[in-house]
Amino acid sequence: MKAASIFLLSALVLLSLSGNTRADFLGREANCNKEMTRCSKIYKPVCGTDGNTYSNECMLCIENQRRQVAVRIKQSGPC
Repeated sequence: MKAASIFLLSALVLLSLSGNTRADFLGREANCNKEMTRCSKIYKPVCGTDGNTYSNECMLCIENQRRQVAVRIKQSGPC
């Protein structure tokens, strides 16, 4: 009985942890405006899901428009 309880508790912990890594993998969507053509020079780096560091969120949006891809923000700050 005690072994079964430990096994079930361990399984629940592993399942909850695997759910968190999936959410991080997807990243968050960049806040883009369809009419974006120029960005400010403010350096506030973001790490894209493609593994590249962009100088700010706007630069990621411009690059997405230029290349016709949907790179998301993996994390704030450089990769």
